[in-house]
Amino acid sequence: MHGLFPFPDPRSLSVRRKMTPVWLGLVLAGLLLAGCNLPFIREPVDPYLVYYPALKESYRGDLAVSNPVAQQMPRYDITFSLEPTGGAEGKPILRGGQSVHILNPGPDPWPNLVFRLYPKLEQYGGGFNIGSVAVDGQPVAYTFVPLGTGLKIDLPQPLLAGQSTTVHMTWSLTIPTWPDSPGVYALFGRSQELYSLPLFYPALAVYEPGPALGSGRWWQENGLVRGDAAFNVSSLFVVTGTLPSDQIPVTSGVAVTSTVMENGSTQRVWVTGPVREFLLHTSNRFEQTSAEVAGTQVTSYWLPGQNAAGRAALNYTVAAMRVYNDHFGGYPFTQMAVAVAPLEYRGMEYPQVSLIGVQSYTDYRGELEFLIAHEVAHQWWYNMVHNDPVTHPWLDEGLAEYSVHIYYESMQGRTAADTLQNQRWQLPVNLLIGRDGDTAVGQPVAAYESGSQYETVVYGKGALFFAAVRQALGERAFEKLLRDYLAEDRWTIVTPETFLARLDLAAHPDLASLIDEWGVRPTPSIR
Repeated sequence: MHGLFPFPDPRSLSVRRKMTPVWLGLVLAGLLLAGCNLPFIREPVDPYLVYYPALKESYRGDLAVSNPVAQQMPRYDITFSLEPTGGAEGKPILRGGQSVHILNPGPDPWPNLVFRLYPKLEQYGGGFNIGSVAVDGQPVAYTFVPLGTGLKIDLPQPLLAGQSTTVHMTWSLTIPTWPDSPGVYALFGRSQELYSLPLFYPALAVYEPGPALGSGRWWQENGLVRGDAAFNVSSLFVVTGTLPSDQIPVTSGVAVTSTVMENGSTQRVWVTGPVREFLLHTSNRFEQTSAEVAGTQVTSYWLPGQNAAGRAALNYTVAAMRVYNDHFGGYPFTQMAVAVAPLEYRGMEYPQVSLIGVQSYTDYRGELEFLIAHEVAHQWWYNMVHNDPVTHPWLDEGLAEYSVHIYYESMQGRTAADTLQNQRWQLPVNLLIGRDGDTAVGQPVAAYESGSQYETVVYGKGALFFAAVRQALGERAFEKLLRDYLAEDRWTIVTPETFLARLDLAAHPDLASLIDEWGVRPTPSIR
């Protein structure tokens, strides 16, 4: 058990086969903690109490009822079941439903809502079917946005600034299956007895206010295969999932109940703190080991035959967390995981989980430490401080990449870190310049001519920009910059203007020419 208090045995609350009373169990536990005498309850129950087990005690104030950032977070209550052969032609399928509490922070009124169906992206390859949709209990009409990657719901009446509503929907998801080869790159689906299912549910799109009242829009970019496509506001989740009992799930958040069912499945309830999305990654083959760092349980998951690499992955994750806790600010969650995934030799970040490609545990073991250090950095520069990954990809990727320099400097010394900087970023950038392929850092993904140019500029040149800022500011001022950036912008969405404002150009006028030199000023979004 994790968190502030142990949750009661779910069987004592009659939830063995029916999860509706789970909320009652969670609320009862919170009330008992507070010493409330149930027959004489006078105060309303704190709606954020249920999420506390996912957060360290020192960060639970971020979910104070009076905190406007917390009030603006959508609250998801999702139920799903995994049927490995339940779909057409025996394909795996998820069946589920959800309710989402949504507040309009303003200023624009919302005549409609848009939910993104990320599994229908070309690079994900899933199939989504939407059943019923209701708003505050009233059935409503909906339409699909172009390419079917979003769901537009017309509201019975516009949702004004400061007002809230609850959207209910049912859905089913056909899970794509990919070849069982270590060389397969599958962001979403089943491969090698691994189910990797990020954003398997309809996710509320980000609303971007425009320059004039009422001129905003719902973010509906689809991205490209070479860039990250998911963009979400910080949200809170209670997720009830039923899986075959042999499955070992890796998820965002923390499991608070686990109930063995009579049909050979196990039903779990997970809760999260503020996260950008909820990940389900599961296999019946996982082996695992754990360690503790600064109040966080860190667990590494690997496949049979990868024992040495899996244990090394745990050590690298723990080391990276210690370094980033010291240099950026504390990791707020009670759990963190690193797990093997069908991603070739690459990695991918999700809230509280770093997924690492199968080949990085075998043929590319030499890249494992760097890859994990990069993905762990994204827990700070993506999950806590987030940006549009399609329009401004350098903002998190460049900083996560340069964070690896900080990691190597802490672990192996400045010489090793500078060697890494030269070989990993400077030499590729020099080659790009020699081929007349150099371009500005601050561009959207679609502006880059190729995947190679995108990676060299966004990752390599982006990291070198942060190195140049560090040199211009000095060691202490640069570390203060990052710590302030995290403290001021945690759980929000930032833009390049946000970061440039943190630089305080009035106090450091020499940075203005540096910004122009590296081309990080915002460019117009491609719509």
